[in-house]
Amino acid sequence: MADIDTQEQEEEQAMTLRQRMVQAKKEKEKEASKNKATEPMRRGTGMLLKWAWINLLPSLGLTIIYINMHVFLRLVFPKAFCKLGEEWMPKKVASHSSKNIAGTAFGIVEVMGLILLDIIAFFIIMSVVAVIVWLVDNVIVTILDGGVKAYNWVFE
Repeated sequence: MADIDTQEQEEEQAMTLRQRMVQAKKEKEKEASKNKATEPMRRGTGMLLKWAWINLLPSLGLTIIYINMHVFLRLVFPKAFCKLGEEWMPKKVASHSSKNIAGTAFGIVEVMGLILLDIIAFFIIMSVVAVIVWLVDNVIVTILDGGVKAYNWVFE
C-alpha cells in the first residue's frame, strides 16, 4: 500500500505545472458540464418553490406540502433542487458565489418560517383530530345509551 501511495506522489510531483493546469481545467469543464445539464431543472424547481411561498395564504396553507417536499427532495437530489432562499436570488448573483450572504440570510429566514408553519400546521391538525374524536366518542356513547334504553324498554 505504501509503495502505491509513494508512486502516486512521485507521479504527481513529476507532472509539470502546465500538465497540472490542463488537468485542473479538464476537471472544471467536467463539473461545469454537469451543472449545465441540471441548471434548467434547478431553476424550474426554484420557480415552483417561489410560487409555493407566494401562494401560501391564497391556498390556505396547502402549498406548505410542496415546500416540505422540496426540502426533502433537496436532500435526495441536491443538484436538481435549490436550497431554501436561493429561489429569490437572480440567476447571475446566485451562480457567481456559493457563499452568497443575501442567499444565506433568505435561507435562514425561510427555514425558520417553515419550521414555524410546520408547528402551526401540526397543532391545527391535532386540534381537528381531537374534535373529530370527541364528536365520534359522544355520538357512539349516545347511540349505545339509546340502544340500552330501547333494549330495556322492549324486554322489561
